[in-house]
Amino acid sequence: MIIVKLSGGLGNQLFQYALGRQLSIVNHTDLKMDTTNFSQPSGGTTRTFALGSFNIHAAQANKDEIKLLAGEPNRIFQRVRRKIGLMPIHYFKEPHFHFYQPVLSLQDGVYLDGYWQSEKYFAEIADRIREDLKPVGSFSNQYETFKQSIKQSVSVSVHIRRGDYTTTSKANRYLKPCEALYYQTAVEYLTKRISNLVFFVFSDDIEWAKAHIHFGFPMQYVEGNSAQEDLLLIASCQHHIIANSTFSWWGAWLNPHPDKIVIAPQKWFSTERFDTKDLLPESWILL
Repeated sequence: MIIVKLSGGLGNQLFQYALGRQLSIVNHTDLKMDTTNFSQPSGGTTRTFALGSFNIHAAQANKDEIKLLAGEPNRIFQRVRRKIGLMPIHYFKEPHFHFYQPVLSLQDGVYLDGYWQSEKYFAEIADRIREDLKPVGSFSNQYETFKQSIKQSVSVSVHIRRGDYTTTSKANRYLKPCEALYYQTAVEYLTKRISNLVFFVFSDDIEWAKAHIHFGFPMQYVEGNSAQEDLLLIASCQHHIIANSTFSWWGAWLNPHPDKIVIAPQKWFSTERFDTKDLLPESWILL
């Protein structure tokens, strides 16, 4: 059994699931998810389990299973033990932000605690991850209408991430919204290379985007969908301008076409604390 601790929003949970899935396949064992982190707000932002709409191959771990691999459930007690180096033998915490190769050699019976934000953790099973993230259940009529528009055009997703990046939160300490100049430069890059583009704007603050994001090219503002529906609509677009957000990272990554153009911000965090050298696939354009 492999247990992966889930935390954060949809994009973070997908990274955590993907590494757990990689290790469960290599070790021919079950993957379980620790979702207890969603019982209280994290860093001022309320999060919930977000993977239920996908065809994932994992079950929720129970308290006894978590205790077996991660140790005592008391978080304060855990933190003290880990700070002095007394971690449970089966507990593995991400040592730093960039890719850590030794984690891929872990064997059955391990609890994973981290963000694991690199394609390198699951590149070997990329096709399987895309299969796992196919939706289960039906979609709204609005989703189907937007998807039809996307399929009938030379479509570019544009993600505007605001939300807790603009409030007093843990995220706001390290992450700020991308500036308008980034988006304008990205649009110019694409329009010089591809004709007849239609830009589909996605945002967690769509009213702000309507008021401030205008490119002078055909645009549609996508609204009224669930986060999971928006993710799949982003993946349906031909090209992508992502924000410094794991949500749009996954939307772009889920697009399987090799000729896609993905533009990402050169500066992901507002601090130099994190080494992002392994965060973005090599084929993506940094601006």
